[in-house]
Amino acid sequence: LDEIFPINISLQTLDGIAAKVDRDVITVGDVMNEIRRHPEARDRMGAGNESEMQALYRTALDNLVDRKLILKAAADRKLDMQEWIVDNRIREIVHDSFDGDMNKLTAELAASKVPMTEWRNRIREDMIVSAMRYQMVENSIRVSPLQLKKEYEEHPERYVKGAKADVRVILLKPSDGKDAPSVSTRADEILERLAKGEDFAELAKKFSADSHAKDGGLWSGVNPADTFREEICAVIAKLKVGETSKLIDLDGWGFIVRKERATAEAKMTLADAYDEVEKNVKAELARDAYSAWVRRLRADAFVKLYPAPA
Repeated sequence: LDEIFPINISLQTLDGIAAKVDRDVITVGDVMNEIRRHPEARDRMGAGNESEMQALYRTALDNLVDRKLILKAAADRKLDMQEWIVDNRIREIVHDSFDGDMNKLTAELAASKVPMTEWRNRIREDMIVSAMRYQMVENSIRVSPLQLKKEYEEHPERYVKGAKADVRVILLKPSDGKDAPSVSTRADEILERLAKGEDFAELAKKFSADSHAKDGGLWSGVNPADTFREEICAVIAKLKVGETSKLIDLDGWGFIVRKERATAEAKMTLADAYDEVEKNVKAELARDAYSAWVRRLRADAFVKLYPAPA
């Protein structure tokens, strides 16, 4: 627990009440488990200051309160998940996250001290919450042409085709012994062979330690700023199509890059950006509709939040 909430929390505190939702109780331990479910929140909790930790705690607690209310609304509507549907979802999770091996899931749950029945019920509840959100919020959202036009005109920065490039890379690892040739020595040999007309892709397959070596070192259709370090991006920006860089030394690792193709950044037309514009408008409308729905659920329920542990 100290890794995710570095405050002196006793077992008694974990069993303390964080909130009451009608007749249900949410404990501090429930909030801690909610934080553990989300790696980004967990990491921020461990690295943040006390103010940020308290904010994350409150966010997790609010999520749990909303979850309780949505599950209650689902029960009132007699919405449930049949067991075979839950089984299918679990099979998907095992396939996607555990290489299709149920034993790996079982081992992870055992290491986390989470009973399988508790985890399965959590998956079932997740599905019910998603189904309710779809029925009550997302299914009713309609986007007008005027909303699409407004989004496109007010946020032009969202609808730009970023600069793309096809870049080949030869990555040279630091020497692993005093008798092994240095990075610069190997780079000189490669650059000399390139100057004599040897194919960059073939040399990448032979010499590169990059993950794309088998593809001739090709990184296809990438935005260099999203893919490479700043120093490499600066070199790529100066290269003309078809040009190869000299050795780029970064912390003892060597890089030789070649620009194969490049396209400039360009503003998309509304027609080209239509799907992305519609997605963004729907997402914003869904957030507003969800917030309004949850406020109505809270207004019709008894909700009491208790101070966070100090």
